[in-house]
Amino acid sequence: MIKIFNSLAEIDQLLKKHDDYRDNCLNLIASENYINPTIRKYLDSDLCGRYGCYEGLEGEDREYTGNKYIKEIETKTIELVKDIFKADYCDLRAIGGHIAGVASVLALTDPEDLIMEVILENWGHGLIEPMAETVEHFGRVFNVEAIPYQENQTIDTEKFIAEIRLKKPKLIILGSSGMLFPEGVAEIAAVAEEVGAYLIHDSSHISGLIAGGVFPNPLEEGADLMFCSTHKSFPGPQGGIILSNSKEIMQKVNRVIPSLVTSHHINRLPALAAAILEMKKYGEKYGRQIIKNSKALAEALSQKGFNILAEDRGFTESHLLLIDVSEYGGSYKAARKLESSQILCSDDFGGPDKEIRIGTAEITRRGMKEKDMKKIADFLKRVLIAEENEEEIINDLERYLDQFNDFSYCLKK
Repeated sequence: MIKIFNSLAEIDQLLKKHDDYRDNCLNLIASENYINPTIRKYLDSDLCGRYGCYEGLEGEDREYTGNKYIKEIETKTIELVKDIFKADYCDLRAIGGHIAGVASVLALTDPEDLIMEVILENWGHGLIEPMAETVEHFGRVFNVEAIPYQENQTIDTEKFIAEIRLKKPKLIILGSSGMLFPEGVAEIAAVAEEVGAYLIHDSSHISGLIAGGVFPNPLEEGADLMFCSTHKSFPGPQGGIILSNSKEIMQKVNRVIPSLVTSHHINRLPALAAAILEMKKYGEKYGRQIIKNSKALAEALSQKGFNILAEDRGFTESHLLLIDVSEYGGSYKAARKLESSQILCSDDFGGPDKEIRIGTAEITRRGMKEKDMKKIADFLKRVLIAEENEEEIINDLERYLDQFNDFSYCLKK
């Protein structure tokens, strides 16, 4: 039975255990990243107990008094976000990528409109499909179908375009948590416009690559709206963003957001602004190294005998790669076995328990380069293929990680 906390010292002690443990883990979770301590400090301010609650597209009307400087912080952060993502309009009130997505869907659809999205089986984020299946209210109003995928977890664009023309959906949601390559956004956007559908893009995983200018920006390719989180390939505090170049669309979103989020945790905004300044300085170099590391790690793992998806296309052009681990007991078992050796990754949480997802954003921030990917591949082989002793692997891993404690691509005061 877990005991309650009885003192501040106990809280401190447990946090220290967590920090020490994670410092000595090889973190390959694609949905996590290392936040620069300089940026993390901006989460600690008087704002943590305050409300912003701006109304209106530009935040011109306030619900709370005392927002004299809060308004300026919000406005300047919004302008930074618009600048780095090349968008005309932005809403920062969603406290995560999922809420940003739900708000966007509710703003742009009516009950029973057909929505086509990437489903969990294909490493979708599980935005609408699980809500429709598990929440009776949503099941009565959401009409969801899957975007067709190919074996290598990429969209079957030709088949999808034919389905769009046939089924005429009201809303298309591109983007996934297993995105290996840029999608054919421009081609799909043209067909969406042809049938009168909205096209929105879930860029949660690739937002850092987009901000760094090393991955196509969906808004520039014709997406009507883009939503994302700020804590995956983008190395900022947890939160959500909604972006568009359409004032009409953003006015619809603006009416929905207050029903989902009243306190939007404004203490994260100074940290977000600082993270954007960091990305402005280092984003391109950081993003290019992430992709180099992903490709190098995929190649090294393939040479070690692992079955890496999309080998015929060069494995990946993003911050992640996918490994078929069916022969090692499936994704759940493989991920937990790696975790026992302090190697962290994501199992196939919504699919057929077949693939694990490996991300390179945090190890890139730790200063690792292409040459280090061979060593990482060796650690994975030792765990899953050779099945070596866990303690020996952990000892070797901790010694190896000791040389990567001076994090890269970080602003310093």
